[in-house]
Amino acid sequence: MIYTRPFITPRFIAHAGDSRVHRLSLAVMVLDAFTEEPPLIPMSVRLKGLPQSAAVRNGSGFFCFEGDLPPGPYTLVFKPDRTTSDWYYLEPVGPVWEDTFERGVNLPLPDPLSPLEVATFVPKPSYPFPANATLVRGRVTRGTPDGVGGVVVSTSYQHVDPPGGPPGPVAVKTLTDREGEFVLFFKRLPGATQTVTLSADMSGAHAQQPVTITEGTTRKGVQLDLP
Repeated sequence: MIYTRPFITPRFIAHAGDSRVHRLSLAVMVLDAFTEEPPLIPMSVRLKGLPQSAAVRNGSGFFCFEGDLPPGPYTLVFKPDRTTSDWYYLEPVGPVWEDTFERGVNLPLPDPLSPLEVATFVPKPSYPFPANATLVRGRVTRGTPDGVGGVVVSTSYQHVDPPGGPPGPVAVKTLTDREGEFVLFFKRLPGATQTVTLSADMSGAHAQQPVTITEGTTRKGVQLDLP
């Protein structure tokens, strides 16, 4: 008999007399926002403050916390390999962005049969995009040539999903690095070019800049100056 158990393995065959039980408190799936797949980098995931709390990464890419964890708030800590940790931001659950690989989670999750938490890694300017990626690279300033870090930069654009379907709006968002630099990526455009409006927001200050993007190219040197 063949079963599907996504938190254990995509497929397995159960033979007569086989018996194995694992209690699962939490499964974490990490996704790369650009590839929409798990990032192919070494990484560990643990719960802060708990000894022996590192998750086991299974063949399906899930980080699994086994055993009965007491109910309550926890902090998930993601630790990418040191050589690749500067490629990503951890996308927050709410509107507040921070340049940290920590995120809160409350256990138990609503569905005990599928205790899944998805964490999305958003590319930084240092991310190794392919040469044909559609990108906007720029900088946020505030009255001086110096860049401003920690600014949320966002826009929305027309995106075709699934392929061949009608276009619809999709939002993209990121954070500026210490030098005030940012990168936004765009995928599956319905046409060769499209004009979008970039927005920069920090502590009530707001700036906008229209930009025309072209499929398969990088628009560089865009500047948003906060008041």
